[in-house]
Amino acid sequence: MINLGIIGYGVRVDMLMDPLFALPYDIKIKAITDTNPERVRMLMLKNGSKKEMHDMEIDKIDGLLRECKMDPDSITFYTDADEMMDREQLDGIIIGTNCNTHTYFAKKVLERNIPLFLEKPVATDMEQLKELADCASKTKAPTVVSFPLRVTAMVQEVKRIIDSGIIGKVEQVQAFNDVPYGFVYFHDWYRDENVSHGLFLQKATHDIDVINYLVREKPVKVCAMKSKQIYKGNMPAGLRCSECSRWETCMDSTYNIINTRNDTPRSDYCGFAVDTGNEDSGSMIVRYESGMHTIYSQNFFARKGAARRGARLYGYKGTVEFNFASDEVKVYDHMSDKVTVIKIGTPTNNHGGGDLVLMKNFINLIQGTASTSVAPLEAGIESALICMKAKESSENEEFVKTIL
Repeated sequence: MINLGIIGYGVRVDMLMDPLFALPYDIKIKAITDTNPERVRMLMLKNGSKKEMHDMEIDKIDGLLRECKMDPDSITFYTDADEMMDREQLDGIIIGTNCNTHTYFAKKVLERNIPLFLEKPVATDMEQLKELADCASKTKAPTVVSFPLRVTAMVQEVKRIIDSGIIGKVEQVQAFNDVPYGFVYFHDWYRDENVSHGLFLQKATHDIDVINYLVREKPVKVCAMKSKQIYKGNMPAGLRCSECSRWETCMDSTYNIINTRNDTPRSDYCGFAVDTGNEDSGSMIVRYESGMHTIYSQNFFARKGAARRGARLYGYKGTVEFNFASDEVKVYDHMSDKVTVIKIGTPTNNHGGGDLVLMKNFINLIQGTASTSVAPLEAGIESALICMKAKESSENEEFVKTIL
């Protein structure tokens, strides 16, 4: 039996439960630290039964939870992480707290040498990043960072192509992320920049990690720019769509997101209120130690068919391109007219199948049947460093060295 603990059971951790319990291992969620246990029970119910949870009696909730291998009667709930780790014998811990506390709790786990699954970003400021790097250098515990994109079938295929030498050494990268659900970063908790620390750190951290993983070079310098052109306005702070008289005409009202745009909201704070944080587009240029560079751009008001996420990686002999939106990898031969199109068949759930790979690796590290993390803490630190420095560059209008 593998006994797991969770610190901060939110939506993201809830998403990991399906791939976790799809594994053919004897796994148990033994303890959870969270400030709102009842909300955790509701999230578990949604995960296990896929049914709505409104006004359900607690005994019915318990019965449905048993169907998803998470019987609340066998889970001990805590509000203090130290107390949980003092009292429980845990084989591994998953951290899914708010972003600005990831480092705080990660240090507690790593100092006890307990295997860790850490949600991204691994830190939200330079002080945290230095503390985490210092802690990582002393711990013996393996860590898996929540970077599912790098282990998807699509990125693994691109890695295979690059490693084969078909396109030659990668000498430039042009990467893009046009986010069709970008409105959540202005409606949901992300809108508070004191927690999110901007969208380079929230979103680009995934894409920069993939690029670092593929090019396998050390980043040395970054410059960046960001804009806030759409999600700004003078609506009252704290306003919710459900309280607003403009719900019929505003295309970002919860009503229109659901009924006109056929999208799925996660909260209903006004994206045009004076307290709405975050840029709605941003770009960076990253220079690597060999002199090659990456251009990356992200947009949060592109919608529907405009969605795309991927990159072009250029070598002298060829170019390889991947796009999660089209589910294709293309290889362009620079010495002939040959173009090879590879259809991947990426799953539509669990981050394209990446979450399942991460969960399996985490459990295998606990079991001792794997010796290497597929998404190590060092990768999380490097990606967060670039994103923090990009934010610094965009605000100071200067090139910044990516030095910790």
